[in-house]
Amino acid sequence: MQNKKTDINDSDYLSDKVNSLVSNIGSQYGDLLLDELFRRLNNTITDFDEEINELFSSLKEHEQKKQSVIGLMKKGKTVTKESKSSQLISDWEIKLAELEGDQK
Repeated sequence: MQNKKTDINDSDYLSDKVNSLVSNIGSQYGDLLLDELFRRLNNTITDFDEEINELFSSLKEHEQKKQSVIGLMKKGKTVTKESKSSQLISDWEIKLAELEGDQK
């Protein structure tokens, strides 16, 4: 996490940037269009935040699977998928292999 001083500086920077970008819009186009601009900006930020959260969740999930397989390999247990496709093994197969390895 960043410290509070950095967060305030970032917030000031963003505010200054937004203010400089929209300073003339209100006088040129009116408040209605300025409100529409802010609504779209809010939607864009919300979409971006959701996409980043999904990305990090996916990365975390894949890393956990990878670490589980590495852990099994360190124990000497081989984990393979016996289907013809080259897809990743499923979560339940990893957990089952871990349980089998722990029982031995």
